[in-house]
Amino acid sequence: MRKAVKTILIAAVIGGLVFGFRTPLENLWVRLESQYVPCERPITYSLGSFDKRFGIARDDFLSTVREAEQIWEKPIAKQLFAYQANGNLKINLIYDSRQAATVKLQKSGIIVRDDKASFNALKAKYTALQADYASAKATFESRVAAFESRKSKYEQAVAYWNKRGGAPQEEYARMSDEKTWLDGEILEIHQLQDSLNAKVGEINALVVVLNRLADTLNIEVTRFNEIGLAHAEEFDEGDYHSGPDGEEITIYQFDSRAKLVRVLAHELGHALGLEHVANPKAIMYRLNKGVNEKLTADDLSALKKRCGLPAPLW
Repeated sequence: MRKAVKTILIAAVIGGLVFGFRTPLENLWVRLESQYVPCERPITYSLGSFDKRFGIARDDFLSTVREAEQIWEKPIAKQLFAYQANGNLKINLIYDSRQAATVKLQKSGIIVRDDKASFNALKAKYTALQADYASAKATFESRVAAFESRKSKYEQAVAYWNKRGGAPQEEYARMSDEKTWLDGEILEIHQLQDSLNAKVGEINALVVVLNRLADTLNIEVTRFNEIGLAHAEEFDEGDYHSGPDGEEITIYQFDSRAKLVRVLAHELGHALGLEHVANPKAIMYRLNKGVNEKLTADDLSALKKRCGLPAPLW
């Protein structure tokens, strides 16, 4: 009897451990299966965090994911991914300063392309805006200083005459005119401040995109600095992460549907277990600088090798 109870207790403990570590164990099994028998079963995915500020509906986003997965599936006629409400691979859409910068420039009518000409044009605009901002800031600070000086003198005069029971008619009229000027000037100063803030916003948006383009195009430049902020984070449009808690793809920025499809395709490639390739036009190139939405020979060769399929004949 005692032995039977002991066996039941051990089984219960083991069962509790298995239940407690069920999710990590399941994730480990999925990773091992993907590593040692890749492409045998579709990788199931689902949506994780989804920020509506991107202005894209969930169904439209899932449609772009399907387009991205077909980039890998069509060339080998094999289903590699499948949407499932509780899929193992979580795809997140996270809105931060990267997308905010893209939207701000789009609203200003600035079209960003991933080429050196676009980088040079944006850099020239950044330099001009910096000069304009410096001039506007100097004007703003000068007017604030003059306003504070006149306001101080006005307040001293008011205090002086209040102690004496009131100002003479002529002095009262002069002080009323001064109060009217001060009220009008503070409104104009606020407008100047709003204008300065708008310039800062556009400059900082240019900084984010310029740093991203410098990385994308592999341009050796000193990183541009934002006004009033230390923007030290590395710019990535998306990334793939795999760990004990599962697999995730996170998208941070896109300026067109085509770009979104391409960055999703790149991260889905990582989910398949593919590494970066040297061809700058490839989906799996380390930088998202290409415009093609089809696999290059390098992509296809890496995919077939990963899936244990015959290599392409070229």
